[in-house]
Amino acid sequence: MLTRTGRKEISELDIEYVLKLIANNGFPLVLSVYLVWKLEFFITEIVKNQKEFSHNVTAEIKEIKQTINELRVDIAKNQ
Repeated sequence: MLTRTGRKEISELDIEYVLKLIANNGFPLVLSVYLVWKLEFFITEIVKNQKEFSHNVTAEIKEIKQTINELRVDIAKNQ
């Protein structure tokens, strides 16, 4: 299975290939590369969620400002 970026997930790679990587490069290095690769996905998701949250907060603030302005107009009319 390919990810959005067209790369294979490490869990789906051929076991022999992974074992060759470990034999040639050492387990700590292969593990580190895998973890950094997985971390990239989580960071991307966090950034995406942060942008969405920021957009939602901005929309709520605009709505609150509009409501406050409407209340000010109503109060001014009643005085």
